[in-house]
Amino acid sequence: MTGEGKRVNAEELTQFSARVLEKVDVPPEDAMITARMLVASDLRGVDSHGVAHLKPFYVDWIRQGKVNPKPKVEIFNQTPTTAVVDGGQGLGFVAGYQAMRRAIGMAEKEGSGFVSARNSFHFGAAAYYAMMALEHDMIGVAMTVGGRLMVAPGSSKATAGLNPLAVAIPAGNKPPFVLDMSTSVIAFGKVEIALRKGLSLPEGWVVDGQGGSVTDPTQVISKIKNSDGGILPLGGLPVTGGYKGFALSVLIDILCGILSGKSAGTPATHFFGAIRIDGFLPVASFKKEMGRMIDSFGSLPTLPGVKKVCVAGEYEDEVVRDRRTNGIPLDDKVIQSLKELSQELGVTYSL
Repeated sequence: MTGEGKRVNAEELTQFSARVLEKVDVPPEDAMITARMLVASDLRGVDSHGVAHLKPFYVDWIRQGKVNPKPKVEIFNQTPTTAVVDGGQGLGFVAGYQAMRRAIGMAEKEGSGFVSARNSFHFGAAAYYAMMALEHDMIGVAMTVGGRLMVAPGSSKATAGLNPLAVAIPAGNKPPFVLDMSTSVIAFGKVEIALRKGLSLPEGWVVDGQGGSVTDPTQVISKIKNSDGGILPLGGLPVTGGYKGFALSVLIDILCGILSGKSAGTPATHFFGAIRIDGFLPVASFKKEMGRMIDSFGSLPTLPGVKKVCVAGEYEDEVVRDRRTNGIPLDDKVIQSLKELSQELGVTYSL
């Protein structure tokens, strides 16, 4: 098992990541947008979607010609409250950031805004885009089509998308409610973390083509490539509600893919939304009621070993405060990948 490695300063990690991206021809503004989103994931404890992906995903994809480092992001089919964004085969962070800003701008004028995006790539963690709406006293929504690694209920091979969904809602003096989830039992990044740390997977995450549990992370990729099972949908097996996670996955295929003018399941198509709270009731009243609701869950009696019941976003808020103060923990393999980038691209490594 690899060790934790070390903790690094979030701002220094952001600056390093941006310089790396600039070295592979990403414009400075786009490089900084991408770097901030990657580090924001690490700050929230979503280590599966942070700088661990900087080299094997974004830098290598650009060097391999899969991703256009300088895309022309274009707008199509715009109405006062809807639009389609074409990402120009660029980084998903760039198309996603522009699409969410457009959704927020529509909502400021009309009360709500929804944007579907196509011809993009992996956009990291969905929560960042949804949370962009918070400072505008809006509810934010973001979702994307992920890898086709989910086993549909009753099937023996991975054909459905992992398809994450995020919703962010302001809550006054409480941490915002931030739902950020895959429609599968786990995001594939959890398998990557297990591989890096030499850990086994719990039973009930991945199954083979006969429905048997797979706990060795080194076997997961080969089994999926050989059409021999995959990751279970949210809810697990059909008897425990796996069809619900599968249905959510298909819904996201529709909103991200078909609605953007692409086929259902087209990789890295996205959907974003922003809703003005004051279109329904005064913002102060809404936030006050949100605080009451969160307190009601936090005051519930707990089982042994449980400090309190948290709603989505509370735990991550604690993690952010810790990591801003004490640094972001990076394991040895992630540190090694950053050092390799430093040497390959001539970027000073001082983390």
